[in-house]
Formats: sequence, C-alpha cells, structure tokens
Amino acid sequence: MLGFRAAESYKSEHCLLKNVGVASFNKQHLRLASYAVEFSQIVEQLAEREPKPEDWKHIDAVFSRISLFVATHFREEEAMMESQGYPGYPGHKKQHDRFVDQLSDVRSQINNRNINFKGKLSTLLWDWLYKHINEVDYQYGEFFREKGIS
Repeated sequence: MLGFRAAESYKSEHCLLKNVGVASFNKQHLRLASYAVEFSQIVEQLAEREPKPEDWKHIDAVFSRISLFVATHFREEEAMMESQGYPGYPGHKKQHDRFVDQLSDVRSQINNRNINFKGKLSTLLWDWLYKHINEVDYQYGEFFREKGIS
C-alpha cells in the first residue's frame, strides 16, 4: 500500500491511506485523519484520569467537527457517485449510513458523559479510515478516472 501526499513537495509527510483517484476526496480523507489524530490525543490525555468539564467541552467540539465533516464528505461523495452512475453507490451509501448510526451511538455516550465512548470512537474512526477508504472508496477511483474525474 502506498500513501498519498497532499502535495508532491511534502514527500516526507504521508499516511497509510490509498489515493482514491479524486483529489478533493483525498484531501477530505486526510482532514478526517487529522480529526482522528486530534481525538486520539484527547484519549491519551484521559487515559489516567477522569474528564474534567473543560475536557468534555473539548470532546464535544472535536466530535461536532467530526460529525459535521463526515456529513459534508458523505454528501459530496454520494452526490458524485449518484450523478455519475457509479454502480457501487447503493452499497456504499448503506456503509455510510451505518457509520452515521455508529457515530450517533457515540454521540449518545458523549451526551451522557459516559467515558466508555473513548475506545469506541477511536476504533470506529481508525477502522473507517483504514478499511473503508482503502478498500471501499479505493474501488471507485478507476470508475471516476474513466469519467474524466480526478
């Protein structure tokens, strides 16, 4: 697996996300990865202690950014798939919907100040980034290239 770069001049900066063939989606995937890193840092900070009120404010803010960003990204990705007649769209949309449902479950735990959300959200984000993007999103790259979209 090769990582992709936001720009060729940043050769030392890469991640383990595959190039899905659509530059705007690659950028969005990197942004989601940055949110996952930010969230992981929060989890590390809270490994040895209970969250304080200011921690919960930070958690709420990060989770809100993640949720809003995911909604925007999914909407754009799905709109392109649908407008271009991507044959994998129905199954892809189902996976997006399932992820949104899982985020909603995490949102409930956060709203109830249940600290058990930490592991679930971290795993959910990293699994999504690695598995969905590298295996499912990667599949549409050739389809969109053939349509002249990159």
